[in-house]
Amino acid sequence: MLLVWTGNLSVGVKEFDDDHKRLLRMINELGAAIRAAGAHGPVEEEEIEITLHRLENYTQYHCAREEELMAKTRFPDIEDHRREHQFFFATIAEMSQRFRGSTDPRHATELMQFMYDWLTNHIYVTDMKYASHLHANGIF
Repeated sequence: MLLVWTGNLSVGVKEFDDDHKRLLRMINELGAAIRAAGAHGPVEEEEIEITLHRLENYTQYHCAREEELMAKTRFPDIEDHRREHQFFFATIAEMSQRFRGSTDPRHATELMQFMYDWLTNHIYVTDMKYASHLHANGIF
């Protein structure tokens, strides 16, 4: 599955839209690494591991930036937003652990599918909640 950025994913804050685009590209890279590994038999962890590590790190960086700006502008739902980020990181840690102990391509595919589903839902629902707040504070 190839993820494509569409305008309806835009939160109207350039730096966050750019981050979201990059995260979608990274999930696509993870998918390509999984497909390439699967084409050669059992999943070879190294390429997927490198891509997964980059994706996890960038997601943490992005979420920290979101939370920092929400705190700075006193976004009223910041705690709910933080909890969603924490859920994501806890789930990714658990799924990554399962993947790292397996050569079964289903674990890698399950991980990628969760990231895709969570990110798109998080942008469509949760991130859209802060968009008008940030715009009201002059942040675009």
